[in-house]
Amino acid sequence: MKLSRAFAAILLLIFTNTYAWNDTGHMLVASIAYTKLKPDVRTKIDRLVKSLREEYPAINSMAQMAVWPDQLRAQHIIMFTHWHYIDQPIYRDGIKYADTIDDDNAVWALENIKSVINNEHANVYERARMLAFLVHITGDIHQPLHTVTLVSNKFPEGDHGGNDYHISYHGKNIKLHKLWDGGVGAFVSNGHATRHLAAVEDQAEAITARYPVGYFAERLKFATVQDWVKESYGLATQYVYTTEENKAPSAAYLETGKRISEEQVALAGYRLANLLNQLLE
Repeated sequence: MKLSRAFAAILLLIFTNTYAWNDTGHMLVASIAYTKLKPDVRTKIDRLVKSLREEYPAINSMAQMAVWPDQLRAQHIIMFTHWHYIDQPIYRDGIKYADTIDDDNAVWALENIKSVINNEHANVYERARMLAFLVHITGDIHQPLHTVTLVSNKFPEGDHGGNDYHISYHGKNIKLHKLWDGGVGAFVSNGHATRHLAAVEDQAEAITARYPVGYFAERLKFATVQDWVKESYGLATQYVYTTEENKAPSAAYLETGKRISEEQVALAGYRLANLLNQLLE
């Protein structure tokens, strides 16, 4: 077997073992965005995908590109880890202050990446890598637990976006963060990248039918990265942490969580398309 084919096979397996919105969530955001790109922008995106494919042969679409930054983390390439989140504190138990926000956070990363995407003189391979990060991080910050950390007597340094906050789910003790990475049960991978992409595209079509652009008329006016993070912070504060630690979430919590997750990936897709159309047209 040639090295490139062997590496492609490995990537097919890695696609199903990721860390932020799970692989399905990130691919949904990218798939939804791709359908809303202007034709000339889509052509430019396809060229950048092709450039990344020269190094990572399993990547054949913007949707698959969206998972690539988590593949780096799976390989223990950690210098970009802070780009996936921003730990804004939610205070409990009378605690008023904790230094939880890294300088190189998701907001910092997106603001710096935009200038690279918009620079046609930049190396095409670097632009392709930064496009993957832009697509991925846009999805990340629409997952509420990528924008917060709970600071309390139990978690004086923060709970790291729900990674230290455990609940019972289907009889297992899991992290609250993991529950929301899977869209509270809405985003499931079938374990095969090619078939999975087709299933993701079908799910993206179903989600956009339920939540078309017009559904978000007011929220789409919030165009800055800071607006998006503030919105996700509000969801985390008002809803995500309303389920008790070490207990099973109620059926109502799970049902509402699935709806919020689907809304968030649809909204992230529309916002991502608007951003790419602005940067690349």
